[in-house]
Amino acid sequence: MCPALKSCFRATMARHDTDLPFGDAFSPAQLHTDDDRTELSVVLEMAKEYEGQEDEFDEAIRETFFPGDVDTTRAKNVRLGMKDRGYKITDEDFYFTELGDELHELRDDPDALYDRFAKHILRNLHGLKGIEIVEDLEAEGRKTVNDNVKEEFKQQYDFHIDETSNHWSQMRAWMSEAGVVNKGTHRYDIDRTRIEELIGVDSEDIVELDGLTEQQQAFLRALALIDPPGEVKSRTVKRIAEHAYGVNISQSNISRRTLDPLEEAGYIEWEHVSGKPNLIETTDKFDAEILKPVLDDLSERVGVPRHVLRLSFDEVMEELDSDSTHEKGVALETLTVKTGRLLGLEFVGWRVRGRKTGGSEVDVVMDEIDTTFNRWQIQCKNTKSQLESKQISREVGIARILQTNTILMIARGGISQDAKQYANQVMRHENIAIMFLTGDDIEEFDDNTDHLLTVLRGEARRIHNIKRLDRREVEQEDGMDLIDREDEALEEFEDELDFDQDQPSLDDYTPDEDEDSED
Repeated sequence: MCPALKSCFRATMARHDTDLPFGDAFSPAQLHTDDDRTELSVVLEMAKEYEGQEDEFDEAIRETFFPGDVDTTRAKNVRLGMKDRGYKITDEDFYFTELGDELHELRDDPDALYDRFAKHILRNLHGLKGIEIVEDLEAEGRKTVNDNVKEEFKQQYDFHIDETSNHWSQMRAWMSEAGVVNKGTHRYDIDRTRIEELIGVDSEDIVELDGLTEQQQAFLRALALIDPPGEVKSRTVKRIAEHAYGVNISQSNISRRTLDPLEEAGYIEWEHVSGKPNLIETTDKFDAEILKPVLDDLSERVGVPRHVLRLSFDEVMEELDSDSTHEKGVALETLTVKTGRLLGLEFVGWRVRGRKTGGSEVDVVMDEIDTTFNRWQIQCKNTKSQLESKQISREVGIARILQTNTILMIARGGISQDAKQYANQVMRHENIAIMFLTGDDIEEFDDNTDHLLTVLRGEARRIHNIKRLDRREVEQEDGMDLIDREDEALEEFEDELDFDQDQPSLDDYTPDEDEDSED
């Protein structure tokens, strides 16, 4: 389903559903036991006893956990939390799913039980998405309160979550039983070692996978779908990726744009034999069972690439000088988007990715949505040579197509005088602002984030001077209108202004003698 239709569909169902698992009363906070058994073990035993008997189960839950309730409303919500809209422990007829049977078998081993349940939440119920969102917020220095977490679910995954929903808190509480994360405070303590033990992939791998292009992710997903025992033709994987995931992978440059980056990331090995299909073989790092759900998660994500949120500007500047063209490309993308984020801009998409240019340049489109709308085109050059006028000219041409208002050029090597003069000439005649940043400016961002605003304010004043209108240009039309109105007024009241030439003036006025007489 296309993004627009998906958003429309979610808007339609928003009054009733949420994209996080429905929990409500099915949560550790509401299910208390008086003995040594865990709350989940007790619920599983009762679900097994009353399998397929929903009313009987509701009444048993009410008596056990909510004896003061006059009806079974909360008990019913426990049952709903176990169904498909919730944690998928039972089906819609209230019979155990495969997961439910597995959990029931583990009911006498609390550690194994909660580990398996947490693994299910992380992999299948968006738990890993939530953990990554929290780490994104922490990396950006933002508060990890529920409102921000829910907002990022909406921004990154187009999820619908009710404003009053506490479903994420319930998911967090269940995962806390396995030691994945703490609970009861907006300050998170995430145990990455436990997560890696449960799902087999660490945070660095997830960030690396998130940094792959859409085509590279789709190719890797298709490879995980096939899970070949040995060598497989790259052409076959390509076709499956295109058919299953709706991408277009160019065969003419598949080696450079897809196979080489995946080999460099350590997931595949491949060889080219002249006149024969490319053959791919997976490495020890590749594990289809682990990669498939992680890649499925990442494929749903939109907006700012995750690696952008995790690197400091100092780290970015170091990687811009890397010997690896892949690392330079990623660093360049990171620099560009982080700069836009500092300006409060929303990521729209890539026009040119750094990995496709060997880390020499990148072009990203971002929007400013406030009381007015402003589209930014941010171009970053990672070269020692100065920016030239022909490069400005190309960006201006693209800006006309994209209806861009502001072009921000970031050039590590500086800006040539010719480029500045050309930009000034364009700005005098077109509704485009062209701003410049240099490598020296970027190096100050970590220690002084206000430096970006200071530099851009200076750029804005420079552009204001370039675009300054002559006072006569501004007032010309109004001035002509004023002259016309003045002439009309004189003509309208001409009779009243027809002074009698014989009328005495004040100079002819002589006071009465009585007034000047002295007694």
